[in-house]
Amino acid sequence: MRRATCAILSGMTATVLLALSTSLLFGVGDFLGGVATRRDTPYAVTGTSHLVAMGLLVLAVLFVLPPAHATELDIAWGMLSGLSGVAGVISLFTALSVGRMSIVAPISAALSAALPAVYDLASGTRLPTHTLAGIGLALVAIVIVSIAPDEQLHEPAHPYRPRLALVLAMLSGVGFSGAFIAFSHTADASGLVPVLAARAVSIAVAVLLSVRFGHGFPVDRTALAPSAGAGLTDFLANITMITAIRLGPLAIASVLGSLFPVVVVFLARVFLGERLHAWQRVGVVLAVAAVLLAALP
Repeated sequence: MRRATCAILSGMTATVLLALSTSLLFGVGDFLGGVATRRDTPYAVTGTSHLVAMGLLVLAVLFVLPPAHATELDIAWGMLSGLSGVAGVISLFTALSVGRMSIVAPISAALSAALPAVYDLASGTRLPTHTLAGIGLALVAIVIVSIAPDEQLHEPAHPYRPRLALVLAMLSGVGFSGAFIAFSHTADASGLVPVLAARAVSIAVAVLLSVRFGHGFPVDRTALAPSAGAGLTDFLANITMITAIRLGPLAIASVLGSLFPVVVVFLARVFLGERLHAWQRVGVVLAVAAVLLAALP
């Protein structure tokens, strides 16, 4: 009994650490993607960044990781995750390009954290009271971080459409939720094959949209560096995310993996001059408290 309990706690700790790593990586990637979409279309940026991520994933699967054994069902779930995820990424990148990063990212994260957590708990997963309190506090922190004044916008040369940004942020949260839930149905033995399937679908959709509605593919030279950076962080984040989902409860992995707004807000403040409102500082403190609660054995 004691050995089983220790194994569960070890898995929970690993889930917390991996989910937090996912938040850090997604935060950096979303910031870079937002910068890139101010220079080219979100379709081209998504396709280019995901192409970089897929190239790295292929190398990892072929030369680094042990052989995977994916079934047709694992691949199907991966493809479904890719379809839902690309809708989320395109919506998020578009929202970041026409709205405040410090508002868009938290709204997207609130939904992408809450919906999988609700799904997991509705499916019968039982968590300790302090872990549930941590999840609830993390959701509150995500929402609080989104409270900010409408001043200090990004460069005037870029369009500012707050209502559209709000709708797209919500759509992106729903898209990311679908990707989280779909990945949770893949088997451990499938390795990163479902992620490869997801990226193949997302690249195909993004390239098609880029050619049809954008300026072509890949991105313009001015957006290449941030797009490639977003691809690198996407590659790493997908590894930490799918591992966290498989090791521990989806509710914990999805919520702690959605604390990336803290990173986006910080980077937007440092590099774009977006102000960190007093309420956002409170949100950051609550986010840290949420992490500590969720990480307790």
